[in-house]
Amino acid sequence: MKWFRWYHGTVDDRKWLVVSRYCGQSRAVVLAVWCALLEFASQAEERGSIAAFDCESLDALLGVEDGVCAAVMQAFVRKGLVSNGRLTAWERRQPR
Repeated sequence: MKWFRWYHGTVDDRKWLVVSRYCGQSRAVVLAVWCALLEFASQAEERGSIAAFDCESLDALLGVEDGVCAAVMQAFVRKGLVSNGRLTAWERRQPR
């Protein structure tokens, strides 16, 4: 089983408030999308990559309206958490 690091304080990190405001979604949805991205990035052939992430399937899985995940992803880009199909801090936060 492969693992990724999860930091204390992730759930109540203030950046989720900002992301939530950017995309108009609840912090719960924002955090659920982030969790899904972490798992996907951890399992990607090139760890940290989310280039092939399927937002439509996550919308269905979470039971939210179509386009919610894509809106959250755009908010992550705006906040600098995602860039060029990658989680920007992956290498720093997930050392080998």
